[in-house]
Amino acid sequence: MNKKEVKKAPALRFKGFTNDWEERKLGDLSQDTIGGGTPKTSVTEFWNGEIPWIQSSDLANDKLYGVLPKKFITEDAVKNSATKLIPANSIAIVTRVGVGKLAFMPYEFASSQDFLSLSNLQVDCNFGMYSIYKMLQRELNNIQGTSIKGITKADLLDKKTFVPIKVEEQQKIGSFFKQLDDTIALHQRKLKLLKVMKKALSQYMFCQETEFVPILRFNSFSDKWKYERLKKLIIKEIKGKAKADMKGTKSTYIDTALLNGGSITKVDSPTDTFHNDIIILWDGSQAGKIYHGFTGALGSTLKSYKPKYSGGFLYQYLKSKEPIIFLRYRTPNIPHVVKDFTEIFKINVPSVKEQEKISKTLNYLDQSILVETKKIGSIKKIKKFLLQNMFI
Repeated sequence: MNKKEVKKAPALRFKGFTNDWEERKLGDLSQDTIGGGTPKTSVTEFWNGEIPWIQSSDLANDKLYGVLPKKFITEDAVKNSATKLIPANSIAIVTRVGVGKLAFMPYEFASSQDFLSLSNLQVDCNFGMYSIYKMLQRELNNIQGTSIKGITKADLLDKKTFVPIKVEEQQKIGSFFKQLDDTIALHQRKLKLLKVMKKALSQYMFCQETEFVPILRFNSFSDKWKYERLKKLIIKEIKGKAKADMKGTKSTYIDTALLNGGSITKVDSPTDTFHNDIIILWDGSQAGKIYHGFTGALGSTLKSYKPKYSGGFLYQYLKSKEPIIFLRYRTPNIPHVVKDFTEIFKINVPSVKEQEKISKTLNYLDQSILVETKKIGSIKKIKKFLLQNMFI
């Protein structure tokens, strides 16, 4: 079969559709194309209205729905400036700074000059969104520019994409991908809520510096907390000695790459840090960051603390105080944690049983956050695969 005989159809299709897709220019997919324009910023009366005004920074690279405008303009701004009113159910495409970002706009809006908007679409709205998104991702590397990449209105409208002849197939594909994005958005909202809960509980379940009873507490506990130096709550501290060039098979190499989600590498250095130990980044711009739950040979920019009591509690407490560690317990020039950190840093500590209760609660939230993060990542990978195989 030669190239002319190859079917113009995607690798993966809904059952019942066999027709070839047709190649269409982007300009043919809508009846109206509208450019943007920015009202004069010096005219304050233009910027206190109710018409959403969209700029490129309002759009995310892969969030095609749910744009939240930060600014609103008046009707006078539309009448007396270069900006234009764009009807609802249009597709806004960034053509200059942030070129390639786009979003479906279900409401009437105005946009900056960095946009081209497609209105009165001649294809299913959802299908059009994803088809254009896929096409733009493919074309981005070919866009000419220097420090700021961009594309002209004429060049953009001349770009080609493939469209199913049958509207029913367009609708099925568009609806399917919209459901995928809705699912991602649902998990993102859940993730955001979990992070807010974690932040609130970390604030209220620990005592403040001058207090000895937390704001939020389990009913079974009533004793006052004790103010202790960190040094009294650890058995020993270890300064990392392992280095990346000690490659081998003996221990997992604990470095910042691994701590931040990187892959496991092995070194011929003894295991000196264990799952219950607290790890603190000692040197570098992020010095003071706290980690927990790793076993292996500690890298040279890290220290670890072996806790006397609950490692989980100590980790959660120190983690909640990271901003304070950054502010008060680091050297000013080349950042590293101050040498006497364990001697001068103080912690409000409850009984071991209460420590374990608090640790269990906050750890459960951490695990839930991790689960949601992985779900979002997995669904995005599925979406990427389907975009590659359900469009031409």
